Amino acid sequence: MERSDFWREWPRSTRRTPQSPDTPAGELRRAGPPVQPLASESSVNPLAFLLGPIQFELTQRALVEATLVSVACGVLGVLVVQRGLSFISDALSHCVVPGVVAAFLTHANRELGGTISALIAAWAMLLLRRRGALGSDPSIAVVFTTMFAFGLALISATGSYLNDLTEILFGAILATSPGELLASGAVATVVLAGTVALFWPLVLVSFDPVAARAQGLPVDRIELAFYGLLALAVVSGLVAVGSMLVTGLLIVPATTARILARRVATQMVVSGLIGCVASWIGLYTSYYLRIASGGAIVLAAALIFAVALLAAPRQGIVARLLHRPRRTETVTA
Repeated sequence: MERSDFWREWPRSTRRTPQSPDTPAGELRRAGPPVQPLASESSVNPLAFLLGPIQFELTQRALVEATLVSVACGVLGVLVVQRGLSFISDALSHCVVPGVVAAFLTHANRELGGTISALIAAWAMLLLRRRGALGSDPSIAVVFTTMFAFGLALISATGSYLNDLTEILFGAILATSPGELLASGAVATVVLAGTVALFWPLVLVSFDPVAARAQGLPVDRIELAFYGLLALAVVSGLVAVGSMLVTGLLIVPATTARILARRVATQMVVSGLIGCVASWIGLYTSYYLRIASGGAIVLAAALIFAVALLAAPRQGIVARLLHRPRRTETVTA
């Protein structure tokens, strides 16, 4: 089975089918209707429900990949939300396309290609905003539409337009190879290490860049480093949910953490945990309901956000309604 097509067949390819004398025992196959899906077995036995998906090596790699990506995106996403850069993160998720396609064409590592493409785009946006005559939004729009169009042109020149485009846009976490898993681990490590090392400068620049510059901090270099870390975080989410949904991993857990916590450091921890929980819930949902893994992960994160928005102890809708001061009317004669 082709690597880019494999994720579409999961978990169909892992369901039990009638044995045939001509088919080797234990081979994953699609021939014949499924006799007994794993989901119905697991609905009776809770232990089977939990262990069912992780009995396959591809699922084990997917869970590790999702955990790495969720932590990296969740931690850095707090600063993205704080600075109001959701549009930039969405733009960068499209700018990785030409680098990934070039990696496909040259049989190189797609994380490396996406990283180079995202770094070029991020620094081009920053340069146009600071040195050019364009504002922030026009600079972002020019760079990301140009990069994305170039990527689509490269995809159309290949022989497997639909498969490659689907995998790039919507992810293929179930087809993660050991090499890609190591690359994602390296990217996540760099993102976390960079965020920890530059924590206070990044926070100060995010809240008050004027005060940061007055204190002698190299604001331009700090922003350059932040854009580089953001590009790496976007690339780390490419395999998990694709370029179309990676913004969800950056923004939704971080926004949820902002509802639940006040301090930035606490928000980063909570955001990373929410991303991990959403990834695991999404993968299990994808396994048992046979839906796209990337979409299931982001939907799980959105569900957690909805619960937090409703029931958060301080900023939740219910808490605000209960603690809203009652209006008193005075009647004068």
